[in-house]
Amino acid sequence: MTWLDQLAREIGAIFPIILSLEFGRYLVAAGLVSLIIHVFWNSRFKARKLQNRIAGASDYRREVFASFRTALIFSVTGFGIYLASKSGWLTIHHDFAIRGPVYFVVTLLAMILAHDAYFYWTHRAMHHPRLFRLFHWTHHKSRTPTPWTAYAFDAPEAIVIIAFVPLWLALVPMHEAAIFAFATWQILRNVMGHAGVELSPVSGRPSRLFGWLSTTTHHDLHHQDGRANFGLYFTWWDRLMGTEHPDYQARVADVAKRGRTGGRSVTGAAKAAGLLLAVAFAGVALDGAKAEPRPDIAGRWATQGFGSIVEFAPCAQAPETMCGRIVWLWEANDGSGRARIDGNNPNRALNSRPLIGVEIVRGLRETAPGVWTDGAVYNPDDGRTYSGEIRFKNGSLELRGCALAIFCQTQTWQRPDDVIAAIEALD
Repeated sequence: MTWLDQLAREIGAIFPIILSLEFGRYLVAAGLVSLIIHVFWNSRFKARKLQNRIAGASDYRREVFASFRTALIFSVTGFGIYLASKSGWLTIHHDFAIRGPVYFVVTLLAMILAHDAYFYWTHRAMHHPRLFRLFHWTHHKSRTPTPWTAYAFDAPEAIVIIAFVPLWLALVPMHEAAIFAFATWQILRNVMGHAGVELSPVSGRPSRLFGWLSTTTHHDLHHQDGRANFGLYFTWWDRLMGTEHPDYQARVADVAKRGRTGGRSVTGAAKAAGLLLAVAFAGVALDGAKAEPRPDIAGRWATQGFGSIVEFAPCAQAPETMCGRIVWLWEANDGSGRARIDGNNPNRALNSRPLIGVEIVRGLRETAPGVWTDGAVYNPDDGRTYSGEIRFKNGSLELRGCALAIFCQTQTWQRPDDVIAAIEALD
């Protein structure tokens, strides 16, 4: 298989998953916020509407179309990150075996803080008269933002926005779960910033505890007056650089006052409906993020024909990869009653070592859910080493070894207990 064939295979298998997750994340976040606003409109959000103007159908069509284009650009970048990680150019941890939960939390918070700074300065740059129409014009066509405005970017702006992720990953190794948490955080905060009604629990007074978090009013004012409020998650860059809208605090106080006097009590039915909608959409989000439990190849596997049992565990020298060694043989001894040895090994110094304990699979890296590649498979029967790939299918391992990417063999390995149970079922 040539590298072009391999790339085509990866595109066909992986890219649709990345695209569905990226666009699905946008649909779930924008849809969830829209439904919550609809359910609690009369009881809470009607009094918290930020503009008198109402977005029209053409606005929604433009926003969704532009957002799909953005999701496509984000997905192409995500696929590039996948290939870079698979090639070892970027380090992405798939579990906490190397870096624990503390590293996960610290790097996630650092990524959010760094992204907020990156967004402020790139966003402010895109408002320069020479750059605005090329980079940022489409987004500001939404003078009255809606939750669906969140990804409504021009293509150059989408490229600038997503470029932060590979740049960050090139500097800081991250957990896969932290990258997903960051992506979920940014789309939720983005949708909230464009909701058109104040979603934050504002009281009318600057909060010492939460005053540094940007509100919906903060970003809505930016869409009304593009000369202020360039921040995304936090307000400190606008305060530090003197770009916070002079009427921001007064607008927040006004929204809080209207919210206290204009809202009606929430009925039990409305509460129940909103809760059910939130649970339903949260379930969709979780299904998209994790369609099925991540398969784990660690443990013992019976080779095809039950000739041996191989135990997989993290490799000693590279714990982010998996290795497999023989722990049991159907025929542990040769015709003379002596332990079988690795007699066909091309390294004569290893010819006398016992086969039990020999590492026959090494360096497998999980490059996609249920897929481990980039490894090597050693065949003691002929002493040759093949490039190896393992796929987890229906509770079994499909192991493929190839020499020179031309001569390939495929075997199916089962859990020993499953083989024994199948044999016992025949009685």
